[in-house]
Amino acid sequence: MAPFRRVLHATDFSPASRRAFRTAIGLARRLRARLILLHVMTPPSPFISEDAPSSSYTKLLAHARQAARRRLAGALARARRAGIGASAVGTEGLPADEILRTSRRQRVDLIVLGTHGRTGLRRAFIGSVAERVVSQARCPVLTVRP
Repeated sequence: MAPFRRVLHATDFSPASRRAFRTAIGLARRLRARLILLHVMTPPSPFISEDAPSSSYTKLLAHARQAARRRLAGALARARRAGIGASAVGTEGLPADEILRTSRRQRVDLIVLGTHGRTGLRRAFIGSVAERVVSQARCPVLTVRP
């Protein structure tokens, strides 16, 4: 079995992702692996009221991007304080697609994801990013339950 040299942790900053982040930090430390942090922002819907000025969506999007960059930078700082060689990637799009794309581009050996544990109708309507990544990734995927 090849060693894990690059570990990708995809986060949406939820409680489930925070637990997976701690797991990814521990693994990267034990394996002496580089940790790549990824946040995929799904842009807010552009459907706003006809009464709202067109700049409202632009401002909302800029604010969401800035908040995501801040949170990602905070996670990167925590990883580095833990003594891990780490980098961060922020992107926009559909989470599963971007996680898979980034894992290929970065040639990661392991993906660590938090799961929300949705079942039934909630899972059917919302979908499962983790399930899609597990089924399509070219490398092992570790899912961490909340």
